[in-house]
Amino acid sequence: MSNTKNPKKHQSTRTLVIGDVHGCLDALIALADDVKFTPEDQIVFLGDYIDRGPDSMEVLDWIMEKRETLNIITLKGNHELMMEDSRTSIYDFQLWINNGGVQTLASFDSDLLDIPEPYWDFMEHCPLYHETENFIFVHAGPSPDLPLDAQRPRTLCWLRFNELKAHQSNKTIICGHTPQRTHIPGILSYAVCIDTHAFNPAGYLTCLDVNSGNYWQANQSKESRSNKIEMPTKLSPQHES
Repeated sequence: MSNTKNPKKHQSTRTLVIGDVHGCLDALIALADDVKFTPEDQIVFLGDYIDRGPDSMEVLDWIMEKRETLNIITLKGNHELMMEDSRTSIYDFQLWINNGGVQTLASFDSDLLDIPEPYWDFMEHCPLYHETENFIFVHAGPSPDLPLDAQRPRTLCWLRFNELKAHQSNKTIICGHTPQRTHIPGILSYAVCIDTHAFNPAGYLTCLDVNSGNYWQANQSKESRSNKIEMPTKLSPQHES
């Protein structure tokens, strides 16, 4: 499974990170309208495109279409892992069904094994993390004392935000996975969590510009809002690669 690492980019380029979509197409479209993506933006999705919300298939279609014209990296989340594993294990299938798989199958109007191959190919090729000079982008979070290429997939996709520690690289971690019940980004001195509970009636889908701290949010009612956070600073620049 490939993972990504980018060279240093010019600071004026926006690096936009989008949290857990969870089948919330209306929120995603409203967010895109508000943020106004451009081909110059680097856009990183943190995974969990599917499950819980009503439009998992349509969310995947939207992202795959936008990848043709925008610079998009699509990371893997625990829900994609569950869906993939459910093809070979009845236990994993039941786990996935109990965690939003019912809504995903409804969106495809299909049995699991009849879902078209392009969707499986999309999930198979989602990397587990994306690393830049200053940041680690990951669905859940890394173990603190292991290099990224030695991490367990389960940790990267399932670690909870309250268990997350600063990584040995001293890079700022940008993650999702753990719903923030306040529906605004959660902030630690070394990490930001932007899973703001998009599928919850009171929740929002979040897009964060990590270079500025500006963030935008939209919900399933297509209501939008924006604000700014103070981004964590790197603890030890000499460790940057």
